[in-house]
Amino acid sequence: MVSRIIVKETPHIREQINKHKKFLEKPDLFNHAAMLDGQVYYNVQYWRWGKSKAAGYLILRSDGSVPPLAEARPVVRLFMSHNNAVISFTQDFARDKEKPVWMYQQKRDCLLELLPFCEHVMDAQTRQDAEDLIEMCQLMVNSVEELRAIYERGMHYHEEMLARNYTTIDDEKQMRDALLDSDYILYRRLRKQCEVQSAVDRIYHFFASSRLELAGKQSDMAKKLVSLLRDYRREELWRIMKQSIKDMEVQGVPYQDVLEMRQAVSEFNEKIFHSIMSSLRNP
Repeated sequence: MVSRIIVKETPHIREQINKHKKFLEKPDLFNHAAMLDGQVYYNVQYWRWGKSKAAGYLILRSDGSVPPLAEARPVVRLFMSHNNAVISFTQDFARDKEKPVWMYQQKRDCLLELLPFCEHVMDAQTRQDAEDLIEMCQLMVNSVEELRAIYERGMHYHEEMLARNYTTIDDEKQMRDALLDSDYILYRRLRKQCEVQSAVDRIYHFFASSRLELAGKQSDMAKKLVSLLRDYRREELWRIMKQSIKDMEVQGVPYQDVLEMRQAVSEFNEKIFHSIMSSLRNP
């Protein structure tokens, strides 16, 4: 085990960075290293003004020497795969896991309280719709703790990496696994919501138009449910959810389970890594 590594831009490293820099490019030396097969490596990205994608990459050994292309390829892949997973995890997922679910709790609780007073006037379809909507709301509520547990797991791995300041194959796998686990839960939530869209419409119309003879408390509860469902039925909300599903289905087909998602995302990432390899400036 190597102690904490501090990435330093020595004169020799600066010389190599500038040697491989092109006109009007700005080099960026990663502030952490990578450890692969016992060797410590640094990663340099070259940026052009106004561009959101790096123009090139250079892998250096910690002594400033430039490894050949065959040696550099698995290193840049490790750097970029781990870096991508960390950014997605600590930014996008960190926000997604805290999105409020109180509206799902309230829809579920309203339906559970109203059903004993309404089931006798519901047809089979409406009863099934209510059951499906409750199940979806329960999934949303239960998934909060799942997501938080995954976040704690991923951040534990990330903090261990930061403490030693270099990434390894194990770090990349752990962060990628945590990200994929969280992505599948978020995907499953979106799919479940879209599956019950018609049920939401029918339940809304049932309580909005039905002349139910409800007592004061139940009547107020029905009005609250109608208000919640009215907000939930907004066309823009469903458009965003469907687009999110489409973005996550990188091969254009639904996932049946987390293994299918892992396979599809891995194949998609390989295409991205291929474009990175073509920008690698190692000889």
